Amino acid sequence: MFSELEFAARRFAVFNDQVIAPAALPKGFPLHTAAFQTAEPIPYDRARRSDFAPVEIGWRWGPVWSTAWFRLTGPRPAIPPNCTLALRFSCSTEALLWIDGVPWHGLGPNHDLAPLETMTGDASSGEIELLIEAACNRPLGATFFWWDAPELVRRWNEPQPGCLERAELVLVDECVWRLWKTMDFARQLLLTRSNDEERARRILDGMEAVLRLVNDRDVAATAAAALAALADALRDRGEPSTSRAIAVGHAHIDTAWLWRTRETRRKCLRTFATMLRLMERHPDFRFACSQPQQYRWVEKDAPALFEQIRRRVREGRWEAIGAMWVEPDCNLISGESLVRQIIHGTRYFREAFGDAAPQRIAYLPDTFGFPGYLPQVFRLAGLDTFITNKLCWNDHEAFPHISFVWRGIDGAEILAHQTPGRDYNSANTPPELLRGEKNAAKFDRSRAGVWLHPFGYGDGGGGPNDETIEFAKLSAQCAPLPRITLGGVNQFCDDLHKRREELRKPGADFPVWDGELYLQNHRGTYTTQAATKRLNHAVECALRTAEALAAISPAKSPAVRGTLEAAWKQTLLGQFHDILPGSSIPQVYEDNTRDLAAQLAAVECVRAAAVAAVATIVDTRGLAAPLLVFNPTSQVRSGVVSVGDAGNPSRSYASDVPALGFAMIDGSSPPPPPVQAAGRTLSNGLISVTLDNAGRIAELRCLRSGRIANARRSDGALEPLNQLVLYEDYPRYFEAWDIDDEYRRTASPLDSSCTIELIEHGPLRARLAVQRSFGASSILQEYVLDAGSPRIDIHTTAEWREQKRLLRALFPVAVRARSATYDISFGHIERPTHRNTAWERGMFEVCAHRWMNLAQADFGVALLSFRKYGFSCEGHVMGLSLLRGPMFPDPAADQGSHEFSYSLLMHDGGTPAAALRAEADALNEQLEAAPEARRGWRARHCATGGNHRRRGNARDRVESAGHERRDGGSARTPARGPGRSP
Repeated sequence: MFSELEFAARRFAVFNDQVIAPAALPKGFPLHTAAFQTAEPIPYDRARRSDFAPVEIGWRWGPVWSTAWFRLTGPRPAIPPNCTLALRFSCSTEALLWIDGVPWHGLGPNHDLAPLETMTGDASSGEIELLIEAACNRPLGATFFWWDAPELVRRWNEPQPGCLERAELVLVDECVWRLWKTMDFARQLLLTRSNDEERARRILDGMEAVLRLVNDRDVAATAAAALAALADALRDRGEPSTSRAIAVGHAHIDTAWLWRTRETRRKCLRTFATMLRLMERHPDFRFACSQPQQYRWVEKDAPALFEQIRRRVREGRWEAIGAMWVEPDCNLISGESLVRQIIHGTRYFREAFGDAAPQRIAYLPDTFGFPGYLPQVFRLAGLDTFITNKLCWNDHEAFPHISFVWRGIDGAEILAHQTPGRDYNSANTPPELLRGEKNAAKFDRSRAGVWLHPFGYGDGGGGPNDETIEFAKLSAQCAPLPRITLGGVNQFCDDLHKRREELRKPGADFPVWDGELYLQNHRGTYTTQAATKRLNHAVECALRTAEALAAISPAKSPAVRGTLEAAWKQTLLGQFHDILPGSSIPQVYEDNTRDLAAQLAAVECVRAAAVAAVATIVDTRGLAAPLLVFNPTSQVRSGVVSVGDAGNPSRSYASDVPALGFAMIDGSSPPPPPVQAAGRTLSNGLISVTLDNAGRIAELRCLRSGRIANARRSDGALEPLNQLVLYEDYPRYFEAWDIDDEYRRTASPLDSSCTIELIEHGPLRARLAVQRSFGASSILQEYVLDAGSPRIDIHTTAEWREQKRLLRALFPVAVRARSATYDISFGHIERPTHRNTAWERGMFEVCAHRWMNLAQADFGVALLSFRKYGFSCEGHVMGLSLLRGPMFPDPAADQGSHEFSYSLLMHDGGTPAAALRAEADALNEQLEAAPEARRGWRARHCATGGNHRRRGNARDRVESAGHERRDGGSARTPARGPGRSP
């Protein structure tokens, strides 16, 4: 049964759609249309000189990702009073109207009218010519979700999905247009009320008045009276809402996602041009936009458009916010990368806009979780406010705050705000505004009384349109809705900080959230698209080392700085929150791999040149087999060095190589006790490891204390470590993004037959290889034990052909602890190992960088990782996610070859995090030999003396996090172990 209000709303909708809406655009003037197509985008100047062929309405074009240019011509119509002129155009895709070589207005599903009043001037006669660049994709690319209509999916799977649907000039009757939109707003508001509510009756009466007052044969003449009656019915009578929202125009443009970055550049032109036109028509409209990378593209692609933006920024109506180069993923990137995001972002805004764009806001509306080190970095960067929308996506427990103080792991605090509208793509409809008000009332424990409401079509860009602005203005006058003010983000921040100061005077304050802002969702992003994560890590490491070495290199070049800066900016771009996490289409990863690999090669050249320069000045006199060893980590370390052919290297041992420094050795330093191998057991005087028939660790023992890392079953038998387990992986919603906790019900251990072979048995290193196949895949794991190392390293190569499957490694250890410690940038964090509450149950998969540690007072086990980020620890079972096979949005995600490593380290329970970090760094970044040092010595750099072992000086001990391992990880290089053993 329908309610009275539902019946009435339907009647009003029919009248509005069939009577008022057509009168809002009273007359159309079809334009002559010609077109031509290109496979790739081309510049405007080239397009306007191309050969256009006439086309008619209904013309189909494609394929997906191609471009069509349209030339529209026709007489300029006279414009009667109370009307304006607009272009109405649709080719069922995204498009951009160019005028005189400058982007003028975006066109698409949410922006089908492009106003021309400021372009056409008066109603003088003459010809009009317009040029439109159309991209054969929808706002969300050509990818479809479960909510998309089947007929739409079928159309976009055809060779020519584009279709010319409209190409005409239209008159817009401003009064009738406002009546049309106000009726729609009132109808939606009516449906939010109950039948017996006084406000509902008043709205109903106002809409009934419209039907009485509008003459369906002459809507224009009767629209003003009807609009006045309806506006009066919507106007406040009585107590206004206590909830105050500052509404700011916004267009969340994913820098890449379901489209490539080349399309993002065009989305920015369309969106930014549209916002400039809106500012011309709505003086109180403000627009906020982040991501300097996108501004830089616009500056390069359309300088004249960028100058228009610059003027609006100086006026204070366009807010360039966000501080970071892009809106990055924050879980997976290094701390250095986050700092560089801010350095490059703030520097660009300062250079582009000067004092008109001061940076105070860390704006990350859609990022997939926020580590606990961020408040400290943000505050050190001069930012005082953090704003997000993403915490509303929690799937186990609602985040309990709207405005709050976020306290980081070091105690630094920043004022934070979770937008209560739960959507940065709001259209300002009454249901959306009421949802924001309801959430603000429920979760605003700060009693701030003000909240931020970003509005406008986004993800694929577009931004607000006239309707969304009109709805915001109507809401400001309507009692049942929150008090809406069109404003800016900086204004909101001022109000929020002022409110906090008012509360603090009598001793109150905003609530505090201490530690990470863990997102209970999108846990699969720690693992999906492993090759992209590996490449990002490689470039991060190479950049840090190259920069440090270039700074101390005796052979400096002015070009080096430019090379490193270009590499940083490409790396920062690739850290966008839909690229690095693995949630984009395959073309995005093709582009990112190509571009980032080129930058990595350039950085490696800088790095190699710096090492070679050092190698040419070291003293090799008197050395029979001189070997210069470089340590890329931040700790003094000792370990095995591999020299020569990666397939058959020779091994040497280097002791006490300085942090980020060099040591000259003569063949080898005195080695520690040799590695022994007997059957399936390896030992080196520190630890022993024995494999079972399934290639798992049957026993991992500390030889000094006799402690065994393996947990025991109830019957006393040891539980094997490194249990490889395959799970079905069918997330409820978003495949590439999510791992749901139900996956654990489908465990299939890989414990069948395998081949085990001792493939290296030298005094410095021994390796046991375990080969197995499963499904359509195969995996080779090498257990590597080095002389002097307290770790057993597990180097893995896999040929992965599984889809909708998750491969994990499990380690049931003999440790009882209520929390485990995880490595994050600039520190570490504790997370519970129990699942008492919904918050704890939601943390079944968490992100860490290089290690996880489970320890009790007298014993502990650390799991170290090389480019794997998805960890778990429940009870005494540590886990690491290795590979996934999601099929959306990339049907071939992660299919192919993989190489990665992880390691187990026993300790006495009191080992400090710094020692664990040192071992994890050693796993990630090997000691390197520089054979160039053997070529000789330059007399002018002679350093005489009888000690043939030379070390780097203090200048060499610059902290860094290393570089990409050149042998692909096949040779493990440990550091000397932590100071204490169990």
